[in-house]
Amino acid sequence: MIKIKRIAAAVLAAAMLTAFAGCGDQSWSYKTGDTSLSAGTYIFNLLNAYYEAYDKVESADEADKILEEEVEDSDGNKKTVDQYTIDAADKTTMRMLAVEELFKKYGLELNTTDYEMTKTYSDSMWGYSKDMFEGYGISQDSFTYCYAEYGVKYGQVFETLYGKDGEKAVSDEEMTNYFTDKYTGYAYFSVSMSEYDDETGESILKSDEEFTRTEDYMKAYVEMVNKDGKSYSDIVKSYMDDFAEDYDPTLSGAVDLEETTMNTTVVDTLKTLDEGKAAYVKYGEGTSTMFYFVYRPTTESITDFLDTEDSSNDDTIDVATFDTASSAVTVGKLKSGYTHSSLLNEMKGDEYDEYLDEYAKTLSVEKNSNILNSFKPKMFVKKDSDTNK
Repeated sequence: MIKIKRIAAAVLAAAMLTAFAGCGDQSWSYKTGDTSLSAGTYIFNLLNAYYEAYDKVESADEADKILEEEVEDSDGNKKTVDQYTIDAADKTTMRMLAVEELFKKYGLELNTTDYEMTKTYSDSMWGYSKDMFEGYGISQDSFTYCYAEYGVKYGQVFETLYGKDGEKAVSDEEMTNYFTDKYTGYAYFSVSMSEYDDETGESILKSDEEFTRTEDYMKAYVEMVNKDGKSYSDIVKSYMDDFAEDYDPTLSGAVDLEETTMNTTVVDTLKTLDEGKAAYVKYGEGTSTMFYFVYRPTTESITDFLDTEDSSNDDTIDVATFDTASSAVTVGKLKSGYTHSSLLNEMKGDEYDEYLDEYAKTLSVEKNSNILNSFKPKMFVKKDSDTNK
């Protein structure tokens, strides 16, 4: 998908291109059949590709020579930033044509709800960076197409191909196996051994008695799960009663234990646990001391994400969900943190892009040399010469 990187830095750059010289028809960039993409669409893709390449450069001694730096593309090929940018923009624009043609082939109609929601965000972004985009020759219509309309169509074609009854449909069993092979469920809460001192306004260490009391409770909770077969929900209720808490402090979800930024104490503890078992661990020193109660759910309790994308199922527990991609925690249910769509995207997203690239090669595409010759990566360098990587 399309992601403009470092927009804030670009917007703040001092220099601004105001016009581009060019001859001939510049009303379109790529077209096939009755599908035509605007010049601004290609420029947008060129800009996006430039920042993608720019972010791959480890260091550049002189900003105005950035285009000569070598980077590696997704296939492992070494290219200059200049060539990388041109090739990546071409690939993305061809991919857009593939999506447009497939959208028509399958008789799809734009999901107006998704489009309007995305367009709202697009309009907000446009208001923030209008001068930069227009300075490069990207109109609001082109920006909206790239940022909103194309993204929605891209998703609809994906769901048509890989969703239920699609040509490349993925079964629930395949998704479940993928998920359970890669991810481990978790649920945990922590108890801090410091407290706020009203007189000094600082954190102070709790008493030795409170340390002993907390650890005794943690041991008891582990016994309740591992020996008595109590559920995690039972433990949380006991904790809330024992510590006079009025809210559930749980963080839960599913995580790839080998690739996560999640709390290392919890991750290391999860690696030692069997499904349906619990452990506690003491971590830190002084006022940073924490006790963690960690539970590893059974596979069955984390795979119900396939049933629905609505987390209102009363059979699950009110907890918070950790998003491994964004490191964000949101209130939800004891589920994986993945919807059917997001997991399907993770499984087949790269394959889908490859499919689009191959499909694009079957199209009879005309490229507007006036546009390709008028707009080059060097047009973006002047702005970056005033910014630091």
